[in-house]
Amino acid sequence: MELNEILGLLSRWAHILAAATMIGGTFFMRFSYVPAKLAYAPSDEFSESVRKGWARLVMMCTLFLLISGLYNAAMKAMGFHLDMVYNGLLLVKILLAFAAFYFSARLSGRSEGAVKFREREKHWLNILCIIMLAIALMAGYMKIGSVGFEPKIRGEKSEVPAVSESISPKAGTTVKANA
Repeated sequence: MELNEILGLLSRWAHILAAATMIGGTFFMRFSYVPAKLAYAPSDEFSESVRKGWARLVMMCTLFLLISGLYNAAMKAMGFHLDMVYNGLLLVKILLAFAAFYFSARLSGRSEGAVKFREREKHWLNILCIIMLAIALMAGYMKIGSVGFEPKIRGEKSEVPAVSESISPKAGTTVKANA
């Protein structure tokens, strides 16, 4: 395995693990912690301890997502001919990610504005859950839809047939679909 392949794999893992942590943490906060907090009115010290731990995770995950996302997008753009749908979804995904970073930071922050923002914590967590779910669904679609992209380096063949191609039952030959 070459260095660029190792870096690509590490970057992909970092992106997936950070995204899973952010999404899972957000859904936990919305559907477990906030209802429990409303039902049992924990002490301010307990709530502050949870907020601090969540804030650390939000900061670390945001950093990993920004670095790995930029690297992954750059490698994809430099290595493949991307179509307009993929680029459009990438733009929407990036914009939604910045919205998710903002809401996560506000909900876990310690400033007066963040405290005021948390007065409607359930509302903002609902919005954040929807944003994160949309990002995850777009990412899955983009991953599946990009397997047939042609490499920019001439002479290299894509390992997976393009979406407009199918494998013929006769001797595994590739047949172009009429579009």
